Amino acid sequence: MSESNRKRLDTDLSEACCDRCNQTFTPADASDLMHFMRRDGELCGGTGVFFRKYVIRNDPNRW
Repeated sequence: MSESNRKRLDTDLSEACCDRCNQTFTPADASDLMHFMRRDGELCGGTGVFFRKYVIRNDPNRW
């Protein structure tokens, strides 16, 4: 099985969204989700939340 076909595990998540400033960042470790600095250089101190996995379903009532 190739690497691209395997299911993505929770430990494979690489980006998080800060709950304080709402910016996307890459946490250093899965256990340390502290967001230290914003893009404009100001200190933040918020906690990161990993993005939810999206599931695309074929819903006939969608349209």
